[in-house]
Amino acid sequence: MGVSNSPYSSLTDNELAILSKNGDDRAFDELSIRYLGTIRFIARKYSARGYEQNDFVQEGLLGLLYACRTFDEAGGASFKSYMATVVERRFVSIIRRSNTQKAVPDSALVQIENLGESIEDTSLTPEELITMKEHLNLVIKRLKAVLSKREYDVLMLYAGGMSYHKISDKLKIDEKSVDNALCRARRKICSDNMS
Repeated sequence: MGVSNSPYSSLTDNELAILSKNGDDRAFDELSIRYLGTIRFIARKYSARGYEQNDFVQEGLLGLLYACRTFDEAGGASFKSYMATVVERRFVSIIRRSNTQKAVPDSALVQIENLGESIEDTSLTPEELITMKEHLNLVIKRLKAVLSKREYDVLMLYAGGMSYHKISDKLKIDEKSVDNALCRARRKICSDNMS
């Protein structure tokens, strides 16, 4: 993927987390780009009946957002280790819930576009829940406004853990087009024009 020309790309994760905590959406966008691969990697270690890898990635992105909202630099941990802990705990909670239920009905699973309408986390206050839903809806809206349909589709499939080959098959395009769409999406997301 191309190198970001955003002023946010030169900031540390801790700085970005603090900016995001204070309501800077671009800081969260930069952290999402940086940690999408890490979240996908962590998600591969987990499975639960009724959940696909895409569901774990979506939950991981929610964990990233929660980590941004609750990160305290004075705690001594780096943002990266704090975020990884939050995401792992979220995944463990999914598995525990899955083990206590026979199966999660398909109707309980949501597409990433609908995350803002379905977030459930008992550790959040109602105000935090509303804020998180609003922020996720804003991120999805911004992505749809900035990216072409192909770029958006490729990004969502890639974020869901699909390989270039599987995305290529699903969208009926070649793998080079998949790579190009991801590179363009990253440049657009990181550009200063995304508002």
